[in-house]
Amino acid sequence: MSDDLSRPDACLDDAEFEALARGDLAPVALERLRAQVQAVLDDPADGVSHEAVWSHLEQRMKRASRAA
Repeated sequence: MSDDLSRPDACLDDAEFEALARGDLAPVALERLRAQVQAVLDDPADGVSHEAVWSHLEQRMKRASRAA
């Protein structure tokens, strides 16, 4: 897992992201994701832009579909 917390998906590695897409994310990873989302809700100015999140999500979904 990367330590770069500026990435939109920093709290999930690729395997966890794929599990999230399947609806099968482990409780520990889900809690990390919830904490990151809550942190952005608490301080929106400190979060990443919607465009950055969407762009990165599209890239990961394309990679996942090619791997499938």
